[in-house]
Amino acid sequence: MTDAAQTPITFTDNPMNPLEELLYAGLADPAQMGAFERIMLEADLYAVPEPDGPGGAPGDEGAKVLRPGEQLILRGVVLNDGRNTVTLFTDPRRATEMFGPDTRILAMKGRNLLDMLKDTVILMNPAGGKGLMMEPDQIKAVLEHAPLPYSVRPSGPVELADIPEPNHPIALIGRLTAAFQDMKVDEAWLARARWSEARMMGWFLDVRTDAPADEIAALCERAVRGLAFGGEVFDVSVSKPGGEKGVGVKVR
Repeated sequence: MTDAAQTPITFTDNPMNPLEELLYAGLADPAQMGAFERIMLEADLYAVPEPDGPGGAPGDEGAKVLRPGEQLILRGVVLNDGRNTVTLFTDPRRATEMFGPDTRILAMKGRNLLDMLKDTVILMNPAGGKGLMMEPDQIKAVLEHAPLPYSVRPSGPVELADIPEPNHPIALIGRLTAAFQDMKVDEAWLARARWSEARMMGWFLDVRTDAPADEIAALCERAVRGLAFGGEVFDVSVSKPGGEKGVGVKVR
């Protein structure tokens, strides 16, 4: 556990999501802060961009990947001692409460966002005096938590199979269908997958699009973050539109 919170805090509002339940428990009892830190690194955190930065300009809508050379310019507040901060939120509704209903909001995996901001001072959920302040040394200590384990794509050939309707993964399909609304994707299929050489099972998402493959794969993986795969693999293949139709459930 880091020393990000040493003084017990009592909140008068209610947590807005499961991540905040962990945060509130950690703020009330510093011994529980480590659990929040580990999950926060894998969950989405939210920030508000300045209008002249990526994601802040009118018309710059939808999901996207930050490209090399692009620099986030994020809004924050000035402390009483004159130091500038960056403001982060554990729920997008907290950003609109602080900056207004028309606020543009960026979402990014916590580990990636904190790594970008590790030399700054962060205020998390500061509206109403309920903020958690993290100094650079505290941010770097949080980043030392090992990533949560997950199954990576095994090597070797993969065998794909259709999914009987009674066995459709409703939560997984729902996440993907919602995510595709903000992506330039022509078609996509979800199949059951078996990697015989590795003796592993999982899910294979076949996406057809002209958009950059790395961007689409990253957005699909982000869309399913937090789902319990039970040690199975979630693999994404991105190719150009056309050709033979995919195997499995058509999700786009």
